[in-house]
Amino acid sequence: MSKRFEAVTIPKWGIEMTQGRIAEWRYAEGAQIKAGDELVDIETDKIVNSFEARESGTLACILAPEGEELAVGTLIGVIAIGDYDSAQLAAFIEEHQGIAESSNQPAETTTAQDDVAPGSSTAAKKISPALLRKLDKAGIDVSQVEGTGPEGRVLKEDVDKIMASNIESSSAVGGTSMTAAQQKIGASLTVAQSTVPLYHVSRELDVGPALTQLGAQLPQSSGLITVLIVQAVAKALEQFPALNMQFNGADLMPVANANIAIAVARDDGAVAAPVIGDVNSKAAPQIADELTELINRARAGRSTAQDMMPAAIAISNLGMFGVESFTAMVTPPQVMVLSVGRAEMKPVWDASKGLFSAAQRVSVSLGADHRVINGAQAAQFLQAIAKAI
Repeated sequence: MSKRFEAVTIPKWGIEMTQGRIAEWRYAEGAQIKAGDELVDIETDKIVNSFEARESGTLACILAPEGEELAVGTLIGVIAIGDYDSAQLAAFIEEHQGIAESSNQPAETTTAQDDVAPGSSTAAKKISPALLRKLDKAGIDVSQVEGTGPEGRVLKEDVDKIMASNIESSSAVGGTSMTAAQQKIGASLTVAQSTVPLYHVSRELDVGPALTQLGAQLPQSSGLITVLIVQAVAKALEQFPALNMQFNGADLMPVANANIAIAVARDDGAVAAPVIGDVNSKAAPQIADELTELINRARAGRSTAQDMMPAAIAISNLGMFGVESFTAMVTPPQVMVLSVGRAEMKPVWDASKGLFSAAQRVSVSLGADHRVINGAQAAQFLQAIAKAI
């Protein structure tokens, strides 16, 4: 028998990926799809990737709306390869959801209210666990939903209909849900705050001459400070290869090149940390161009898997907001973070001339994981950054 349907599921794009959030459906139900078309954008805690259709056909149904966060393997849509009827589609959905739910949620593979006594209003309801969870989140009892599918099965459109009806009749005042990325980052930083023995060492950097020289190479660039700091950190990593590593709480993992993460505030309120790789092999113009592209992708929530290579250190620059100094948190498995304040002119004592002179200075603070890097090592690393500049 020829294949009639193709399942669209939450893919697994990395070892640590357990869930994905539907960011955007590129096609509506009933649309004609070609193999290779970017069908749906799925967001993880790090990136947004497009799921490509594996078969050509019709997008017969969408089972998960935009904004829904679901486990890897969950059925979110179905492509019909040829002719079909509603009963065949419902049977395929029921069969595939059963497979996905048994692998992801073993305790929820039965139909809703299996333990309800025969004759009750909910005993005969047929509904997938995913739709049942959706109703539970909305505070709607399954008995209130009239199933229009085969043998009275509750379909997605049935759930959407009653949820829309409830929204119209309820107050419009309410909170805003956090994105999947915000939830993941929040959980990660909460764990880091309670488990990482973090400390900071701080100093000022004399950046005036270096910025003048760099400005001659990059006359059109507005991010000279970031380029300069990235270059200096890369040289310090080259000088201290023993600090160029990641730590997962048990094992130390060396990082092969001078890779540096850049903290970026995303448009959706989350914070991303894409990585510019092998900095020491690149000239200033290339670094500036790559940083611009990297930051723009991250702000729009479009970081790629290639933007998430391993790095030992992140740079967080808040100087453009007028911040003089601050201390950022280390995000494991990284072991260091460099906080960068604003550049400003300050009077500096020149002992050789016996007078004060104006100098352009930047306050920086290096945060380090004390399990991996001791205070002397952190101070020497920060000194190497200053000398590189």
